[in-house]
Amino acid sequence: MGGGYLDPEPLCRVVKGGGFLNRTLQNICIGEGLSKLGVKAELQQRIIDRLQLYARTNNAPAFQRLKSMIDNPNSIQPGGMASASPSVTGTPAPPNSHLNGAAYAIAGVANVNGFRPLGHPKIEFKPSPYFEIKEQIGNPSPCEVMTQHRHTVKIILRPADYPILSRVPGDQSLRVMVFCAGDTHGRQDIAFPHQSEIKVNGGEVKANLRGLKNKPGSTRPVDITKDLRFNPPAYNNSVEMTYALTNKVGGGLSQKFFLIIYVVKAVPVTDLVKKLEAGKRISEMAVLEDMRSKARDADIVATASVLSLKCPLSTLRIDLPCRSTACRHNQCFDATSYLQLQEQGPTWLCPLCNNPAPFDNLAVDEYVKNILKKTSRSTDQVIIQPDGKWDLNDKKKETSRPPRPSNGVASDSDDDLVEITKSGDSVRMGTPRVAAPLLTNGSSSTQSREQSSSSVPNRESMGSTSGKRTISAVIDLTSSGDEDEEPLARQPKRQFTGNGYGAPATSVPVYRPPPGNVTYPPRPA
Repeated sequence: MGGGYLDPEPLCRVVKGGGFLNRTLQNICIGEGLSKLGVKAELQQRIIDRLQLYARTNNAPAFQRLKSMIDNPNSIQPGGMASASPSVTGTPAPPNSHLNGAAYAIAGVANVNGFRPLGHPKIEFKPSPYFEIKEQIGNPSPCEVMTQHRHTVKIILRPADYPILSRVPGDQSLRVMVFCAGDTHGRQDIAFPHQSEIKVNGGEVKANLRGLKNKPGSTRPVDITKDLRFNPPAYNNSVEMTYALTNKVGGGLSQKFFLIIYVVKAVPVTDLVKKLEAGKRISEMAVLEDMRSKARDADIVATASVLSLKCPLSTLRIDLPCRSTACRHNQCFDATSYLQLQEQGPTWLCPLCNNPAPFDNLAVDEYVKNILKKTSRSTDQVIIQPDGKWDLNDKKKETSRPPRPSNGVASDSDDDLVEITKSGDSVRMGTPRVAAPLLTNGSSSTQSREQSSSSVPNRESMGSTSGKRTISAVIDLTSSGDEDEEPLARQPKRQFTGNGYGAPATSVPVYRPPPGNVTYPPRPA
């Protein structure tokens, strides 16, 4: 991994497995201006980091000097040769050096020995589609383990030391962001200590430093662009992070964090949607073939299904349908809604099946896109047949017939006429044989009805107590005479007997009195 002709790997292997004693490693560290504190693994890592640093910057004299100490450890004088290392004096590095002229101090670990804290580990974060890292500002600042007490890490940032910062005020896409990682090996998620806050020039920065609960990787970097002062260029911007409780959640292990500042180029959601629209696609033919394959499967009973055209995230109609190439469902979500949600808290999980759906795996579904083009904006869903054909899910077809009246008023039909006939002790109920409108006096308007009514004695003659007379009455249930009164269901029930209204009789059916076109005999005294 060396730069130019300098190859640090052989020397790194010697340091790692050369059998050096701790005293020898300490002398090498002192000779390079590094801290001699720590266990053997930490001493080895400091020397390896310094070798890699010299290789990256093509610093041949310093590389050869360190190489000679590693090759001939017995030549190192006890206590080291700190004065023989001019390249690591306390003089600040020029702006174009590998440190970019970073002028910073770590609270509690400041430059007490007069040497620049070089040899910091290289940390690589997981990529994000929302920003592109342009330049690292300074080196990672270690946040030592703090299980109980609070601690503050401070970084001094001068715009004059970093030429890229002069472009930030005029380019809205360039942002200065604070990153933090809990490890140095492999690609890291952004993770801040459990209790932490960031201040810039004395003012607290309002930001969510925890992300979503139980969702590692859902923390966003902190944008401090608007809190920095870029003029005058020599202004010392103070970036502080106060933290505590560096234990890993649920593990109880102490964890060391690293604070880093980057200049990034922000990518808006609209640009990501355009990139997605021009990127991967799930062809309509592939979707149809998958549906037909499932329909031919003897173990699967294929039936019609409903495909919603609304996004499950925004509940609005989908504009650009997309889903992960790993998703097995046909339902899609809207690209803009999904990307806006991930920008707030990146989890990159499909909202339908909860499977991973990172940006690189998203694709536009042309089958659903074609349906959206052929339907109106008011259409919310369609019916999908097993063979892939689709039809509108029109609920109006189910309600094409007029509903039956529910207000208790029936139509003028003969079925609503009920004839009650009593002969002796028997009572017979039924519909008239001839249906015709009733007149106000209760007689029929047709000849057959006149014959029927003439064969029945007048209701006034029912005053007699004789039970041998035949009583016939036609009741019009459609009469509106009682519409303004209480509903019929609320009226008291009465029983009709041959001798008037008397005691209950089990042989006589219960019925409600007609609206007024039938007269009754007076009750006996």
